[in-house]
Amino acid sequence: MKKILCLIFFSAGIYANEATRYQQAYEMEKKSTLFAIPLYESSLQTAGSASLKKAAVSRLFFLYKKHNKIMEAILLGTRFSNIINSKEKASLWKSLTEIYRPLSYGELTAAYSLAIKTNPDNYSDLLQYLHSVNQPKLFEFVYIVLYKRKQYETLNLLFTQDHSLSKSPLYEGIVLLKLNPEKGKEFILSWGFGVDKDNPTKSDLLYLLGHYFRNTGDYDSSARYFRMSASYHWQERAKLETAKSLVLGGKFSEACQSFSFTPSPNEEVGQLLYLICTKKDKDFLGEIHSSITALGAKEGGEFFQKVNQALEKW
Repeated sequence: MKKILCLIFFSAGIYANEATRYQQAYEMEKKSTLFAIPLYESSLQTAGSASLKKAAVSRLFFLYKKHNKIMEAILLGTRFSNIINSKEKASLWKSLTEIYRPLSYGELTAAYSLAIKTNPDNYSDLLQYLHSVNQPKLFEFVYIVLYKRKQYETLNLLFTQDHSLSKSPLYEGIVLLKLNPEKGKEFILSWGFGVDKDNPTKSDLLYLLGHYFRNTGDYDSSARYFRMSASYHWQERAKLETAKSLVLGGKFSEACQSFSFTPSPNEEVGQLLYLICTKKDKDFLGEIHSSITALGAKEGGEFFQKVNQALEKW
């Protein structure tokens, strides 16, 4: 009898904890829908009851759409197709068709169906389909699907089979840096920085070097290469990445003094830099502390961990 009671109380404790996490996300939604997202994601990871899982999925799907996180919403809808129906996903595919013109709805959905099943042991059908359509934009779409699924090794195998899948070094370089920073660096340098390279390509190569040095912990060099990439192209991208490297190197003041940040309602890094450097909203930052913590617990969350550390001393 004691064992049964213990099991009941233990189960009740787990359910209460799950409900608390969901409630925390729900309350955050009243303050910031953007920063409610990581809390709902955390709630979904631990949701054991069907009702809490359904509620978390429904809110996440709505917020992903609200903040233009289209691929996250598509993948969530696929994972929980019993909760998110086809009608709710239709508007997302309409948006994707607009983004990836001239690709058709049929081409995108066919590629997606292959990409969500692809893994290192089974990628030939996807590669064959990419070759048959032969559209760079289709590969960019597939790349995002696989990257969001953390299929880095699969992407590497696709590039090994066909380096011409993308004309830019960016896609292959990012994957190699994920898997092996030194091999990634060799790949970047093999492209060279000759006069035959256009400005976007030079910007991408310098951007990749910024990521290489960040991965190796050399944040000063990382920030320098990100700054250099801005002199050729993609200034906004370079600004955010330079600021991130400065923050990771403990130079929060320099990040704030070097750049002007505007509101980024759909992007967490840019919004945090705006709140800290421009708006200096200490009270609100305290209110979203749990969200920043949740972001810091995700893969690649070191920036958010540093933000929390800095806010504790503020």
